[in-house]
Order: sequence, then C-alpha cells, then structure tokens
Amino acid sequence: MEHSVSQRTITTLPLLSKTTDESQSATTPPQPTFTMSQVAVGQTAPDFTATAVMDGRMKELSLSAYADAGHWTCLVFFPRAFSYICPTEIRAFSARLEEFLYSRTCAVAFISTDSEHTLRAWNHTSEMEGGLGGVHVPLVSDCNHNVSRKFGMLIESEGVAQRGLFIIDPKGVVRNISVNDADIGRSVDEVLRLLDALQFKDQFGEGCAADWKKGDAGVKTNGAIKEGPIEVKKSWTEWARPKLARAWSGPSGASISVKSANSFIGPSTPSPLVSPTSHSFSFHPIEKNFEAAMSNNSIGVAT
Repeated sequence: MEHSVSQRTITTLPLLSKTTDESQSATTPPQPTFTMSQVAVGQTAPDFTATAVMDGRMKELSLSAYADAGHWTCLVFFPRAFSYICPTEIRAFSARLEEFLYSRTCAVAFISTDSEHTLRAWNHTSEMEGGLGGVHVPLVSDCNHNVSRKFGMLIESEGVAQRGLFIIDPKGVVRNISVNDADIGRSVDEVLRLLDALQFKDQFGEGCAADWKKGDAGVKTNGAIKEGPIEVKKSWTEWARPKLARAWSGPSGASISVKSANSFIGPSTPSPLVSPTSHSFSFHPIEKNFEAAMSNNSIGVAT
C-alpha cells in the first residue's frame, strides 16, 4: 500500500507542475518591450520628414518646417487606426483646431505606425463605421517606425506607438512630454492649458502655479526666497523666552502676555520633560533647570 501511494505521488507531481505552468502562461500576458526614450524636456526635438495624409491628399511633412515658420508644434502619437479611443481624440482636436492654429500659433499633427493608405482610408470612413469622417489635421504615417523610435514612443514587441504627446516650441525645443495609458484619451483643454502656460512663461518670464489658467497671475521664480540671515541669540534664556511664550497658551489657544511669560521664566521654568501643550505644567526652581544649560554658555539659534 505504501509503495502504491509513493508511485502515485511521483507520477502525479510532474502533471501538477505542468498544469500550473500552463495556467500561469495562459493568465499572464507577455510584457511589452519599449524603445528607450532619447528625448527629454529641454532638449531639441529630433527632426524628421514623413508622409502625411491631409484633406485626403498625401503630402510631405517636416518637423523643422514648423519651427522655421515660427510655429509651436503639438506632436500627438497614437497606437493605431480603426480603434476605439484614437478616433475620439483626433476628432476632438480637429474640432478645436482654430484654438491651436489662430489663437496660439500651434500646429497639431497625429502620428501612428499605420501606412499612409490605411490612414487615408480611415479618414474617408464615416464615424458610424469607425472612421474619422474627414478631419483636417495631418495624419502622419510612421510605417517604418523611425519617428516613433526617435521619440521613444515605439512599443517594439507590438510595432505600435504609445499614446504620447510632445509640445515643441518655435526653437525646436521640447517643452512638455506626456504619455497616457493606451486606453485613456487625452484632454484637449489640458493640452491648451499647458500651451498657454508655456507661452505665458516665455512672454513674461514668470512661472505658473497649480491649476493656472489663461488670465491668471504668474509667479516670479527668478528671485531668492530669503527673509534675512538667521538671528543668533547670545544666551539660552534669550532664545527660549519667545518660544516658551508661544508654547504657554491656555485651552483657547491664546498666548499669555509677555509680562506673564517673563514672570514664569524669571523665578522658575517648566521641566524640559513636560510638554507645554499638555496643559499640565510642573515648575522647578530655576537654578536646577538652568544650571546645566547656562554653565557652558550655550548659544541658541532662533528658528
């Protein structure tokens, strides 16, 4: 009987191990591999020339041409045509294209690894059938993956671009980079807000606080934030008196008067082992509490 159980155990272990491995491989998708980004904020954007679909026609698009014309550029990478999220983004940007071009002198171009023929067919397809329905923004074909790889947006294992966005100024310098989850579309309002903030900074030399919007005041960031040198007290008592006066307050939170504070500090002082905020004060003779601190003429630093 024992021999039979032992044999049964030995023969079933490999089967259990194999089943576990198969289950893990079936439930765990392979991890995508990405191109390491060679572009960072503050660096010059890599130039490129590619074929773009514009108003149903195929044209040559060069990134440097926008900079030569003194334009800002919003370079928008998207995964693929005939998908779910991408057409909603492109239609949203196209509907507000005038706010980019005329109000902010910013060109918008969308890039994917689809061929130019796929992009043109997608643009001609109606919205009801999953197409764009005729948008007026350039759709750049990066079927050889050169542009996506230059900007670090290519998912090598899938051959598609990440959902990334680059804002490039007229000098060709990258000013903002953002990358979304593949299933999360971008906000046109937020891109316009970032563009406004960058142009405001260039015009006035001031920063923009959190949630800054066009028309809000800027923040001066070129001055040193200092309020003078640290004040050094000559004695421990001189340093401690204002601190104890602030700490000794009643239950209402109102500090006691300076006269009362001086009367406390004069003849006696609270034990350093008792927290002033506990409202349970224990006073001891000053010679016992100050003896150690005053004997070495220690100097306190006001903070």
